[in-house]
Formats: sequence, structure tokens, C-alpha cells
Amino acid sequence: MPTEDSWAVLEPIPEPSRGLSADVAIPLVVDLDGTLLLGDSLVENFSVVLFRKPIDALGALLAIRDRAAFKRRLAGHALLELADMPWREDLVALLRTERARGRAVHLVTAADQAVADGVAEALGLFDSATGSDGVRNLKGEAKLAHLRARFPDGFLYAGDSPADLPLFAAAKGAVLCDVAKSVAGAVATSGTPVLATLARPRAGTRVWLKALRVHQWSKNVLLFVPLFVGHVFTDPAKVAAAIAGFLVLSLMVSGTYLLNDIADLGADRRHPTKRRRAFASGALSLTVGLTVAPLMIVCAIAAGALLSPAFALMLLIYLGLTTAYSLVLKREPLTDVFVIGCLFTLRVAMGAAVVGLGQSPWLLSFALAFFVSLALAKRHAEVMRAARNDLVAIAGRGYRGDDWPLTLVFGVGAGLFSLIIMLLYLANDAAPSGFYRHAEWLYAVPVLMALWLQRIWLLAQRTELDDDPVVFALRDPRSLLLGTAVGVAFFVAI
Repeated sequence: MPTEDSWAVLEPIPEPSRGLSADVAIPLVVDLDGTLLLGDSLVENFSVVLFRKPIDALGALLAIRDRAAFKRRLAGHALLELADMPWREDLVALLRTERARGRAVHLVTAADQAVADGVAEALGLFDSATGSDGVRNLKGEAKLAHLRARFPDGFLYAGDSPADLPLFAAAKGAVLCDVAKSVAGAVATSGTPVLATLARPRAGTRVWLKALRVHQWSKNVLLFVPLFVGHVFTDPAKVAAAIAGFLVLSLMVSGTYLLNDIADLGADRRHPTKRRRAFASGALSLTVGLTVAPLMIVCAIAAGALLSPAFALMLLIYLGLTTAYSLVLKREPLTDVFVIGCLFTLRVAMGAAVVGLGQSPWLLSFALAFFVSLALAKRHAEVMRAARNDLVAIAGRGYRGDDWPLTLVFGVGAGLFSLIIMLLYLANDAAPSGFYRHAEWLYAVPVLMALWLQRIWLLAQRTELDDDPVVFALRDPRSLLLGTAVGVAFFVAI
């Protein structure tokens, strides 16, 4: 379904009562990729196979020089979930109108025949569906030859790309879908009447900011924790290094979010709100995503190596964990939250590495237990919501509604364990260190954090925790107040 962030009709389709201004005896031929589908079925299929069956995807690449054979190999995996694909809804409405008026509608696409058949079954709009057969790639001149042989009395054509120019020129009428100005000009020059122009806006800054999850960069603030705990926040060089590390890590994180969204396309499209994400809705091209995301990640690792080899190594570990999480581990109950806790803890370890401090076992132990508790709080809210809605399982996560006692016990237990670690650190390391003139004020920190954990888990139990706890804390007034009090207690202690 269309959304404000996905696509829009810039030139309205004809009114259903009137339809296309062409004889209904002339069949309408419709292209698939970029026309009926907001995207490319070949890239869609490749991305699905790549994330689910990477060995098969690499095997299919051996046949990439032969496009028809490449498409046949990918289609053989039959992984595309066609019913949930982002269709051009204005064109779908137009096709329904034309069929109601008695016009024959045919799907003719360069996609493999198996894909064409699946699309025809999913939409129920076509009198026939023809695709590439593993030998002939039905595109451009090959498609035109097929249409001339099949429809000797002429046809109308709906397409989108420069490869469709020969078909537009030969058609008795054209439906232009997201065509470039040069293509529209060439169609006008050919003399073919344009019966309808359907378009959607280009992906703007707002769409990209959402896809890159810039708001999630707030989690990377954890990288600054060692700067303060290590008492080097007055050193300009180390502060600059921490800021540079923050930007590099944010670049890496955004790249992994793009890859995660591509890996999650099927699940996102079935989700009531996630279906509006840029790739799921078709607002951003998968081709662009599969190009930009690896480039961002490579640039982040290269920049990280310039800052600190240890920092670059941790970026690689972060990448490995997030990739494993996206491919497999997010579907493993309890293991998934442990991985999330590790990713948060890695942010703290990166902060120490980029400013040249040693790693603190106390800090890392506390961070792991604390962030596992927060990850379990978010998951507990989802499990409780499933239990109250009588759902047996949470799609794509591996949890069941009756798992809530486990998420509750492990989550609260991990939170309490983190506070014990902090108290032991204060008593055995921080207070005797001599860094703090008023060390007694440090004991206000675990008290305040205990109050915040209680709030988080109360909201999780009530299924009122709808966001990541760290992101929630940066938006919640009470959390901000408690965080400010923690900062005041720390600086008074110094």
C-alpha cells in the first residue's frame, strides 16, 4: 500500500469510468520490473537468496553473463514472497478498470517465467503471463519481436525504462511509469500517443535519513563513556579522537542497518508499520542499497584503521556479529538478546580503544549485564504483547507467547547483576583509586540506575515499552532527569 514515504501519483490516472482513450479491442501489455513492481524482481530474488542461501547465490553468479540462465537459476529457489511485494497501486487500479471495460491485459516481462506465473497468480489481473525461458531474455528487441508475432493487430504498452523505447515506438498507445525525461521525449517524438503517465517522487533526504536510522546514532554515545570514566575528558586530542570514532561507528552502523533492512524485506512487508520502510515499500532501490551499504562499511573500516588498529578490529567484530544476527541469530531466542548486549558493550570497548585507554573488566562486565537486561526488556514487552493477544509465536523471532516468565526472570536478574558489579567496582576499585575526592557520591549512581531499571521493566511488563530502551531513555523526561542526576553525582564525586 502507498505511504507518504514511498510513492505518489504525480499525474492522476484516468477516472475508472473512462479508462484509457483507446479501442478496448487493443490488448494492453504490461512490463513488470519498475513498472508494475516498484523495484526489480531479479535484484529482489538475488538479495533473498544471498541472505538465506549465500552459497546458492554465489553459484548463480557463475551464470550471470547469460541473463536468462542467471534468472532461471535464481527463480529455481522460489524464494520471492510475491503477494507482499510493493506494487504500483495506481497501475493496478488502472488494469482493473481496463479489464472491467473488456480489454485483454497481458504481462510480458524479462523476468523468468516462474516469476511471471507467480505475479499473475498473486494479482489475478492478467489474461496471460510470459517471461524469459532460461534461454531467451525477453527484453528490448526480443520482447518486441515476441509482441509483434503474438499481437499482429497492435498493442498498448506500459513500461518504464530506456530498454522499452522500441516497444513504445511500436505500440498504438503508451502508459509511462516513472520514465526519465529523455524517454518521455523519445516517446513523444515517435508519435505514439501517451495514454497515461504514472510517477512517484524521487527518494529525498527524509527517506534516506529514515533508512540510515540516523536517530539510532544516539546509541553510539556509549563510545564516550570511557572518556569520562577514564578521566580524560579534558584532553582535546582524546575528545577529538572520540568524536571521530563516533562518526566512523555511525557510518558503519547505518551501513549495517541498510543490509539488515534488505535481509528483512519479507518480514517487514508483512508487518503493519515496518512495511513503510524505504526498501520494503519500494521507495529506495535494492540495487542502490546493495551498493551503498557495503561502500559505507568499507569506508568506515578504512577510517577506523587510521584512528586505531584496535578500533578497526572491533569494527570488524561488530560487523561479524551484526551479520550473524541478521542472518541467523535474531531467530534464536535468548541468544539474540545476548548478541544485542554484546553489540552495546562493544561500543563501550570501542570508546576505550579509539582514545587509547586500556579496557576495564569492571566496566565491560557491567555493560554486558546491563545491556542484556535492556535487550530482554524490549523482547519481554513483545512476548507479553503476544501472550495477551493469544499469539502462539512472534514471527521471525523464535519466541512464543508463553515464554514471558523466562524473559522476565533472565532480564530482571541480569539488571540486578549489573548493579552488583557496579557496587563491587565502587567499593574495590573506584573509591580506593584516589581519582575521586568525594567518592561517597558515586553510590548515588547505582541507586539512580536501579530506579531507572525498575521503570523500564514496569513498562515492559505492561507492554508499554515500544522502542529500544536506550532510544526510549533519550526521549523520556523521567529517564532524562535520572540521567542528569547520575551525571551530577559523578561530577560532584570528582
